Amino acid sequence: MAVASAPSIFQDFSAALDELLFEVCEELQLTPARYDQAVERYEAVGDLFESEGSPFRQYRPKIYPQGSMSLGTTVKPIEGPHDLDFVCELSLGHEFVDPMRLLHALYGFLRANATYRPMASLMNRCVRLEYANEFYMDVLPACRNGFSNGTCIKVPDREVKGWKDSDPLGYAAWFERRSRILFLERLLEKAEPVPAQQAVSEKKPLQLAVQLIKRRRDLYFVDSDLATVSVVLTTLAADVYRGEASVSQAISSILAGIAARIEAAQRSGRRLRVPNPANQNEDLSERWDGNSPAYRAFQTYVEDFHIRWSRVMAKGGNVNAELEELFGEPVKAVLKKQAKRLQEDRVAGRLGVSGGGLITVATSARLPMPPNTFHGAK
Repeated sequence: MAVASAPSIFQDFSAALDELLFEVCEELQLTPARYDQAVERYEAVGDLFESEGSPFRQYRPKIYPQGSMSLGTTVKPIEGPHDLDFVCELSLGHEFVDPMRLLHALYGFLRANATYRPMASLMNRCVRLEYANEFYMDVLPACRNGFSNGTCIKVPDREVKGWKDSDPLGYAAWFERRSRILFLERLLEKAEPVPAQQAVSEKKPLQLAVQLIKRRRDLYFVDSDLATVSVVLTTLAADVYRGEASVSQAISSILAGIAARIEAAQRSGRRLRVPNPANQNEDLSERWDGNSPAYRAFQTYVEDFHIRWSRVMAKGGNVNAELEELFGEPVKAVLKKQAKRLQEDRVAGRLGVSGGGLITVATSARLPMPPNTFHGAK
């Protein structure tokens, strides 16, 4: 008769590490109140574009989120406001529109509104709305790519004084396939809704791994302006992701995969290029052109994280200090919560010892541990 083998110490360690990482990601999420506030602000801007008197209304603007809110990979900033990215896509083909006029028309429209006038500023490709002590919202005007099918769009760029390629919806669909989770519902009639914020328990390992990789980026570059942009890290992570069910193992695999790609690019005498998988004409890593310090900083960030994470996985025991160094305050907050629960479970007699010798919540498969009733000498 076959006998099921007891779980290995590594399996127990990996499961315990994943549980801790789940809770760290929960700490990194926007609070429900802040998330709902962001949705409310976004919907108000969408209503304005579709209102009577809007110069964009006749072109059937399609408003939708892009970036971390559509992918389920939001991370609270270490300091300062959170950034939200949205697209205002017109039904016109780009060949009929002057890109600079479109960008300035959007800026002028928002500046003409009493609510948004003091909040609006013109950026390279978008108009930024800054909500005091809350977040800022980047609204990117766009037109359909008249020479392409599908969801490809063109966006204005002040630096080149022309159009640039993009495809946020195609990118979102690609990320969905990579993570095997549906996170963006499409409504083409009105402003498309921001997807409801997922609980960490509902997310796939790829989403959680991306959150943690971005958090490590934020800490690593906290005093630097050379930080790698989120879309580059997200794209590389999703592209090399191999479907690991464990978050900790997914991070290991992703870091190894990115390091291998950096090395391969270096052997060929070029920098790593990161195109939009949904639109190869869009180079998501173009900011590295002419900015070799930023590219070198990306390389050292990946190398440092890869080494540190390999040590965490190899240790197989208490890695609390290492995790605090990697991810900062959220780890400390989670450890305090876990310590409190542990004491509550100890008092209630719910603790046990797993096959790997780790203290855990007792079940019928584990040996119960008596509560600690010794409170010092009498």
